[in-house]
Amino acid sequence: MALSVCEACGSAFKGEPTECGGCGEVMPSRGEIRRLPHEVVLGFLEHAEAFLAASPLQQFALAFAAGSFITFGALLSVVLTVGVEPIGLSRLLLGLGFSAGFVMVILSGSALFTEINVLLPELFLSRARHAMRRAWRFWLIAYLGNATGALVVGLMVEGAHILGEPQSLRLFEIMGEKLELRELGVEGWLAVVLSAVVGNWLVGMAAFMATAARTVSGKVVGILPPIIAFAAIGAHHSPANMGYFSLGLIHGGSGVGWGEAIWWVIVPASLGNIVGGAVLVSLLFWFTFGRHAKQRESLRRAGELAREHQRTSTK
Repeated sequence: MALSVCEACGSAFKGEPTECGGCGEVMPSRGEIRRLPHEVVLGFLEHAEAFLAASPLQQFALAFAAGSFITFGALLSVVLTVGVEPIGLSRLLLGLGFSAGFVMVILSGSALFTEINVLLPELFLSRARHAMRRAWRFWLIAYLGNATGALVVGLMVEGAHILGEPQSLRLFEIMGEKLELRELGVEGWLAVVLSAVVGNWLVGMAAFMATAARTVSGKVVGILPPIIAFAAIGAHHSPANMGYFSLGLIHGGSGVGWGEAIWWVIVPASLGNIVGGAVLVSLLFWFTFGRHAKQRESLRRAGELAREHQRTSTK
């Protein structure tokens, strides 16, 4: 289902009408290649409602798939960068490898914790207090599902003996880079939080650009720049950290324990990812396209239409 908004009066509609039923204004035709930014915000609302309409078991399955795909992307980034010099080329290949996982997440409609940090706040801002219990439950389910997917892929990769010695050493090197800030104590922990804010700002923009694109090729092209950037600069991303450390800790020999991984990279990265997605993507675009009364009413009405569509389609 597509949602449209009349820019003249703020009315929201299903589909792509040629004329506004509220004020009679001619509705501009949508672009064939991409959605405009305010249409992306509507897409976020629709996507969030679709996730909340699923059963908890379906939500967990979607989150499990997303965690698995991101871990496959992490594995590919390891394989592609073994022995690669110079560092710039290695970072580029690291980002390209990880992008494969995010492309699978977006095109499959899976539920990634960091993407949800963008979708659900948009829903809260546009229609406060609606479905709050379901939303918080889904947030938790997504997080646990992503972690479970990462662990299962780690176990399967280890059982299949996919990691050879060169790949193992490269994986341990990446894990060491993610843990290097622990030497700074509290300052290092907070630095990981800030790094994760940056990380999910970029990952959130990948979700934004994928939603803006109308074709599969457009979505892939839109995803690549921000994901390559986030991975290449070494910003933290909690599902990616889950993937790398599940692969490395299950394989063994890294000299790192589960407690260190959880406290120093996964917990602070999760907190930073929430802030990055909610504030620097959701709040930023809501402020632009939902701050005024007419815009808020449009988003509220659009959310109601999306919710109504989900109810009728699941009956």
